[in-house]
Amino acid sequence: MTVGSAEWMKSFQETVNSDTELNVIGKYCNVNFLLQIGSKEYVVQIKEGKMVNFFEKGSLDEWSFAIRGSLEAWNKFTQPVPPPMFHELFAAFFQGNMKLEGNIQELMANLRYIVRYLDVTREVNKSLVKGA
Repeated sequence: MTVGSAEWMKSFQETVNSDTELNVIGKYCNVNFLLQIGSKEYVVQIKEGKMVNFFEKGSLDEWSFAIRGSLEAWNKFTQPVPPPMFHELFAAFFQGNMKLEGNIQELMANLRYIVRYLDVTREVNKSLVKGA
């Protein structure tokens, strides 16, 4: 299973929705955002802290902000122990490995949730390594 594939995203959704910390801090998090992993662009819908849906972006889909990165950057970011400067969203952003676009105020309003949400990507990859 490749990072960013539909199968990986489904596993990610299940992991996000069962994460105790996200369930608590996401109670009031309601946002649609774009998650770009290499050439794949997904609109992610979060309602009350749950990842209720994700789908490949169409031309008319609405989202508030975007988190974009190359497949190489996401492969490093999602490692159980990522290399330096891929350990956190803003470290990767400041080094030019990821981009943030759109309504940054909305991103900042939900920052604690989004940071934990991205940390959960590592848990998906840990379970893949164990299952292999």
